[in-house]
Amino acid sequence: MKENIYYVYLHRKASDGEIFYVGKGKGQRAYSKQRRNPFWHNIVDKHGFVVDFLVEEVNEELAFVIETDMILSL
Repeated sequence: MKENIYYVYLHRKASDGEIFYVGKGKGQRAYSKQRRNPFWHNIVDKHGFVVDFLVEEVNEELAFVIETDMILSL
């Protein structure tokens, strides 16, 4: 089993580049519109979104720490 399969990503508004979401995931999660909250959908419906990756190929524990730090720094 490969442990370093996680990443940390940002969603930015396509209209102005403002960060509106920080997440950790694996596979295609960063691009998925499934299992998102109404706030996320409202922003995406109005502005669209762009995905940026902060880190890739890290373990889940490190991804969680980076995700948390990024959220706290916004």
